[in-house]
Parts: sequence; structure tokens; C-alpha cells
Amino acid sequence: LLGKAEDFTIYIKNFIRFPKFNFSKTNVLDTKDRAYLRSCRFGPKDPYCPIFRLGSVVSWTGSNFQEIALQGGVIGIQIEWDCDLDKAPSECNPRYYFSRLDRRFPGNSVSSGYNFRFAKYYRDEAGVEFRTLIKAYGIRFDVLVNGRAGKFNIIPTIINVGSGVALMGVGSFFCDLILIYFIKKSHFYRNKKFEEVREEKNGLREEKNG
Repeated sequence: LLGKAEDFTIYIKNFIRFPKFNFSKTNVLDTKDRAYLRSCRFGPKDPYCPIFRLGSVVSWTGSNFQEIALQGGVIGIQIEWDCDLDKAPSECNPRYYFSRLDRRFPGNSVSSGYNFRFAKYYRDEAGVEFRTLIKAYGIRFDVLVNGRAGKFNIIPTIINVGSGVALMGVGSFFCDLILIYFIKKSHFYRNKKFEEVREEKNGLREEKNG
């Protein structure tokens, strides 16, 4: 049954909010065309459509749909938001990444694929309770969302520039300290760094007499 579901679709509707900037966005394209979601399919030509074809999602993970339909599997769909809020809101759009999360074992290993068990309980006319235990194979989708946003602010910029200037000053001080006191030719650097002024006593006397 699952092998015939390759052309089935899933609709992933995601919202993200950055409270610091009072900004929120959805992965659904902002359009007034009500027929858009009926006809669009996510792909290179329409990267902002939230409708995903099952067969395409499985193929993007490098897996075969008929194989995963037989043994089951777990697929991760990662939605990445990386927004520059200095630009228009229409420039803040998600990127999708697809990966196979369950381990694939060679052969017919009991650990291959994905399955789960559930029971249906019944009671006959005599009041005896019994159950039917069903082992089902299927595809599980784990949707993971990450997001970050940034916006220019003059205050952090000034703080960072000031910190950089201060660090440059401290660095210059330590360089001078090492060159003057810790290297063999420190006297040469000291003579270049500092200018020594000597005043002659005769000159001072002449200035006083004048």
C-alpha cells in the first residue's frame, strides 16, 4: 500500500518569530492566489512552496522510495532561517535540508527501517476479550527548525569599535615594554623611541642674565 504513495504530498506549515526584533514569518508564500497551494510543488523552480511530494523527499535523501516503503524509515526535514532584517521581509526565506535519520543495515537485518506495533482490542458475545497485534511499517518525518536573525544597531557597533581601539593601545604598550626591557638591543630601540633633552648650565645662566 505504501509503495503506491510515491505521488502523495505532505504540507509543512512553519512559523518563526524573533521577539527581539518583533518580527515573524511563515514559510508559505505571501500570495493572494488561492489556487497556488493546489498546484505548486516544492522544488528548484518553486523553492517557497510548502507542498512536498513524498517520492521527491525520499530521493533527496539518497534513498529509494520502494525500498523505504517496504521496510520503513525516518527522514529528517531541517528548516533553516537565516534572516538579515535590514533587508525587506520578502528576503527572509527558509532553506530546506533532507536527510535519512535511521541506520540502514545490509541484508534483511531486524534493525533496518522503521516500524511500530499497535493493538486493536475486541470483546466477543461471551464477554471474552482478545486483541489483534499489528506490526506496521511506515515513514516517519522529523521536522527540525533552526533560526537566527540580525539587524544593524549603532550602539553595539560603537562598543565593538571602542573595544578594538582599546585592545590596540594595550597591545602597543606591551610591545614597547618587551622591546625596551627584554631584548638584547633594547638600548637601540630606546634611543629611537625617546628623545633625550639636555640643557647646558651656561645657556641657562645667559638666559637669566638677559
